[in-house]
Amino acid sequence: MTAAAIQASDAETGFRWESAPLESATNRVCAFGVGLLLPLVTLRTQYIGTPTDILSRVAPVDLLCAAFLGVLFLRHRMKAPPWAALLYAAAVGLALIPALIVTPGPERDVWAQFSAILMAFGFYLAGLNVGASPTLLRWLLAGLCIAVLAEAIVVYHDYFSSTRWFPDPMEHRVRGTFKGNGQLGAFGFCAGGLLVTFGATFRTPMFRWICVACAILAALFVFPASRRTGMISVFAWSGLFAVLGWRFAGKRFYNLFLGGFLAILVVLGAFWPQVESSFAGRRFRNAVTSLGKREGFVQDQLHDSYKSADQWFPFGFGVGRGIQINPRELFYEVHNSFLAVLIELGVLGLAGYLGMMIHPLLRRRWQRRSPDHELLGVLLTTFLIISVVFMFHSSLYRDRTFMLFLGVATTVVLRESRLGAESSLFKPAGAKDEWPRHSWSGA
Repeated sequence: MTAAAIQASDAETGFRWESAPLESATNRVCAFGVGLLLPLVTLRTQYIGTPTDILSRVAPVDLLCAAFLGVLFLRHRMKAPPWAALLYAAAVGLALIPALIVTPGPERDVWAQFSAILMAFGFYLAGLNVGASPTLLRWLLAGLCIAVLAEAIVVYHDYFSSTRWFPDPMEHRVRGTFKGNGQLGAFGFCAGGLLVTFGATFRTPMFRWICVACAILAALFVFPASRRTGMISVFAWSGLFAVLGWRFAGKRFYNLFLGGFLAILVVLGAFWPQVESSFAGRRFRNAVTSLGKREGFVQDQLHDSYKSADQWFPFGFGVGRGIQINPRELFYEVHNSFLAVLIELGVLGLAGYLGMMIHPLLRRRWQRRSPDHELLGVLLTTFLIISVVFMFHSSLYRDRTFMLFLGVATTVVLRESRLGAESSLFKPAGAKDEWPRHSWSGA
């Protein structure tokens, strides 16, 4: 690629490479630290539940992410968010008006939810910038791999040991270094998506395999966490990749995946009575059977949202006021991500959030550039589609790891769509080709 083409590409993506290289030592440490600290939400062994005040919601990774954004703002020209992200951010700010002026309730709920959404949006902005640099992305994934391995020690110790390090109120359920089992399940699912989507297409064989192994390990956290929607999502994710990835039939990686997936299904079928009698098995069975029921927690919230639509549509109750769909049950926030965004932030908020999710999927032509691009496209598509399933009973719109994934995905797709014949997939413009010629999809 010529120098003029590189400068044109950098101008399109909003970076000024010549003034301050993005791959500085400080930025590498920040990217690595963000990945490493993502699961470190609490070290308190006593279960306290979900906090309601702002300070209790701040984790060490939030402070590091804020410092990282500060460095990017002062030393680099930060990646401009797409229109959908700007719309979403504006809707969050506007939602303070009905929350503080119109809808009744304590103000602390408003500011706690507002800060949580802004923190998550900060990780989206960090992802936008990390995705522009293959070097920073690699450091991020390296830190996340170590975090998953460390978290696995805690999770499986508490799952098999009678003396737990981080006890959960429900017997046989694990929460790890999180304040609730739902947070552990969401982290495992999203960390698995981040690692396998962007780690499986790195050209360094050893790093590639480490990322894939850690992705599988992370995705399995949903089972000891007893995250019922997560269990369904992991199996649905595997099945969808088996279908959409059929174009890679004959490749070694796909044969290994398909063989392993089918073997797991056969073993589960053969020993289903034993599996069903286990705690995780009972939770999974209840999750599947509840899908066809007309009554249940999720169904009740949908019904309450419909009955109260004349009160919140189209501007929403306001940020942190979603519990007003049923004033008699003010202890339960809206668990469906899309419904929560719509009820609290209004139609504009939901449009912005859906736009952020759809944006990485809008451009498809770049996937035909090479087998590596095609594999990345399949992994990205399958994870985002199954994320929709996961969000039916999860608040991923304020999840750090998921918003980080969205940011990285948005920039990677944008860069690969705008570059010329030479691909910069996981390689900074102008950098030496330090990876082997062979790739995962060609193995």
